[in-house]
Amino acid sequence: MECVEQRSIKKFCNFYVSDVHLSVMLLPYLSKQVNEDVEITTIFEKLDKENVETILDKLNVKNKEKILNINWFNSNKDTYEKIENTIDKNINENKKITIIIGGNRNYILENNKNIINYLKEKNSNLENVKIINCYNVEEVGTNMKLIVKEYDGILNTSGEVKI
Repeated sequence: MECVEQRSIKKFCNFYVSDVHLSVMLLPYLSKQVNEDVEITTIFEKLDKENVETILDKLNVKNKEKILNINWFNSNKDTYEKIENTIDKNINENKKITIIIGGNRNYILENNKNIINYLKEKNSNLENVKIINCYNVEEVGTNMKLIVKEYDGILNTSGEVKI
């Protein structure tokens, strides 16, 4: 990890076997984050919106609309402007922000690089920034152990677990 990341950006990883599994793991965590007034934005290579909505209906959460409005379905580089605006606003207001990135390893690495470079340019206090990278188990295969070593912790069904 780069120096700026070690000093201030908290990085977690997550592993999933399907879109449904990813949604089931993320939704309770996101519900809690929304209740704590954390700003959440996402960049997913692909994610089935129907799975998220179906699972949200079954969870019976009070903040369903807020969760659906957290930019779940950003899926391409056109979202950077929106993410940059979200980062700027929340850093200026000293609010917590969580950026969730999901896709294949190259997609995750490229998006992390772009976000980290933008954050470095801002040269602000980044202690309130958290990045969660979500990997498909089938895609990473036996590299899971190596990937985990790059992070501060893992996000699983029980929440954040420090490594």
